[in-house]
Amino acid sequence: MTKSQKIIVDLLEEKVELTLGEMQTLTQIPKSTLIDNLKKLLKDEKINKVGKGKGSYYQRVYKDELPLKSIVVFKNGEKVGHLNFGGGLYEFKYYDNYKGGELLGLPKDVITKAHELFTVFENLIPEYARREKLLGFDKAMDLADTLVKLKNTHGSYDFLYSYDEYKYKGNYSQRKNWTTVKNKILGEHEYPNILEFDILIDDEIIEAASKVEHSHLSGNQNKIDISIDFENHKIVENLENADYLMKPHNPDIANYFNSHKQFSKSYYPYISVNEHLFMSFAKNELGFNVPYSALVKAKDEFHYIAKRYDRHDNFKYEQYDYAQYLGIKSENKYKSSSEELFEAINKTLYTKKEKLEALRFYFYSFVLKHSDLHLKNMGFLNIGRDKMILTPLYDVISVGLYNNEADDIGLSINVPYKHQKKNFRVSSFYHLADIVGVDRAVFKNEAKTIVKTFIDIFPTYIEMTKKLLEYDDLKIYKTRNSKTTMLHKLAGFYNKRVERFKKLGILEELGLNEYESLLKNENRIKI
Repeated sequence: MTKSQKIIVDLLEEKVELTLGEMQTLTQIPKSTLIDNLKKLLKDEKINKVGKGKGSYYQRVYKDELPLKSIVVFKNGEKVGHLNFGGGLYEFKYYDNYKGGELLGLPKDVITKAHELFTVFENLIPEYARREKLLGFDKAMDLADTLVKLKNTHGSYDFLYSYDEYKYKGNYSQRKNWTTVKNKILGEHEYPNILEFDILIDDEIIEAASKVEHSHLSGNQNKIDISIDFENHKIVENLENADYLMKPHNPDIANYFNSHKQFSKSYYPYISVNEHLFMSFAKNELGFNVPYSALVKAKDEFHYIAKRYDRHDNFKYEQYDYAQYLGIKSENKYKSSSEELFEAINKTLYTKKEKLEALRFYFYSFVLKHSDLHLKNMGFLNIGRDKMILTPLYDVISVGLYNNEADDIGLSINVPYKHQKKNFRVSSFYHLADIVGVDRAVFKNEAKTIVKTFIDIFPTYIEMTKKLLEYDDLKIYKTRNSKTTMLHKLAGFYNKRVERFKKLGILEELGLNEYESLLKNENRIKI
């Protein structure tokens, strides 16, 4: 089939029946060209004409072939290929004139076929209830259909049905190299960064009660794409080209009295404060690439705001998470190991400095007990000419702040301790350093800096958190009849981590024995 014939067939796949005039409006194909191609499709029995005159319309004809839809895939503004799907089958074919690199898991020399949506695309789609909202109530909608709904997903992909291809406007010739605008993209902020702004967004959207999605970023947690008017102190929804996202207060995990949940495992109050704190600490004290973040108070709750690091001046920057790279579906993001992750890191990040940065982040995650760390929490960003760096930090929280028995990280380290997720030593990370070619002594020195910085400076962050008392009492339930505060939780977390570093031999390993005096009752952090 010619390109025009393919567009006609795909359009009739979606719209079922169309008149000549409707088809011309939707495709922008010149009328004479359209008529010629319709005649050829009629002759080949690919379509059928019903009725006569102005009331006539066209339909698809199916013989032994399955109905197929077709989506055009764009990356960095360039047309890459067709994703065809229908009847439980998916296939991807590159355009003959596409000269760029292969998409993850999709080799160039063949038409790749599968019975599940390719993971490079599936991982772009929100998960669980958010995915269900995108699918809606249309039983005929395929998971691949949701791709064309993704207006602001991570990375630089765009998707259009083939009959809408003419609508695409993507000129990336003026996009600046990411490193040249890095500081503008990431921005700066102190801790705590509290925005006393008006949120001009409906309550049902903030409360995730809307029947449609208001962010198309992947993940399970509710998100809203927003723009911020810093001059007029206003926050508005922006589904088209938002540079910021908001994670609103989540009552499902912040309410002690939720009858369907158990306190000890899923009560995460002030999680927005948690994320803002540990992201800020990583940015300002440890020098990680971390985007601007803030808190905003509305409806008596704190909401978390972060800047997109893959957007600038309405341009998108290419990035992937490691679930995409490893070909693992979103729902299996915890079903991997640290070894598998660092093998992937070694193959994707282009300098030893970046590989060390990934190792530093992994150790920092252990220090703060980031047990939610999984394959989609780490990724790589193309800064130009396919040179990949570790993506700036995102979604960094301490689960250990609430549950001291939580895992230290979400993926196991298998050597020398089989499938272990907590109680690591510094030496537990050495073979990860070996995988990415980082000298063990270099990593050990970085680990020492991270632990020393945490011990020396984190108490200051607890003190700075008191600023939030101007907005909220920070009360947290311990039992039905007793309460504590976020400040006491932070102090307790700090004391327990220092004690744990002692018991695990980490202070001794790193030559930080002088900090053992902090374990005495009179020297512990108190609120």
